[in-house]
Amino acid sequence: MLVELGIQSVEILGDSMLVLKQIAGEYKCLNPSLAVYLVAARNLLTEFREATWEYIPREENFAANQLAQVASGIQMPEDCVQRIIKIGRKSLPSVLTYLQSGGSLS
Repeated sequence: MLVELGIQSVEILGDSMLVLKQIAGEYKCLNPSLAVYLVAARNLLTEFREATWEYIPREENFAANQLAQVASGIQMPEDCVQRIIKIGRKSLPSVLTYLQSGGSLS
C-alpha cells in the first residue's frame, strides 16, 4: 500500500529483534519456510528511498500486542484463504451511546 501511495521513506517498528537483525543482514535466516518471507521483505524495502527499523518490546507496543492477541485466537477454516476482520474501539460504552441517541433507561 505504501508503494502504491508513492511513499519514499518508511519506518518499521518490530517486536522481534531476530527478524529485524535478519532484515538488516546481521543474522542469517536458517528456517527455509521463513526465508521466503525474508527475501520478500528485503525486496519490498528496495522500493523505498529510505527505510529504518527500530525494535520495540511487545510490552511497550500496546496496539501491536492487542492485534497479535486477536490474531492468535482466530480460527481459520482450512478452505479459507483470506478473512477480513474489522477491529474498532467504541468511544463510549454502548449504554451511553444509547442514551445519547435519545434512548431512555426508564
